[in-house]
Amino acid sequence: MALDVSVVREAGLLAVKGRGAATLPDLKGFADLIATICREEHRQFVLVDLLHVEQSLTFTEHLQLGVYIAERLGFLTRMATVVPVEARSGNSERAAQKSGLRLRTFTDMAQARAWLREGRELSPPESPPA
Repeated sequence: MALDVSVVREAGLLAVKGRGAATLPDLKGFADLIATICREEHRQFVLVDLLHVEQSLTFTEHLQLGVYIAERLGFLTRMATVVPVEARSGNSERAAQKSGLRLRTFTDMAQARAWLREGRELSPPESPPA
């Protein structure tokens, strides 16, 4: 099954969900889609649900993905990803963080949402598009 992506706009939050098999180029494209929507809609908080994404990236590919995501999404205030426990390596997350993205990876959706909510409460209100 190919990678399928759905987008839900919630109050102050862009929620993006992936499903299916994903390669490194697929995941880079996923990041590009998120970046485009967030820039166009002036969004600062993103929740990415990867619980149903199948991937088998190498260590190096995880590092490349983390840097790529940070380059594309470094303007965000906070971004949370949720992955299955068995897929949690932390490699992409650390690479993205070292490259300047305020990203955290979770294995629990409620914890990810709570972290994003905390960030929204600490941030000034988003300004409407010009």
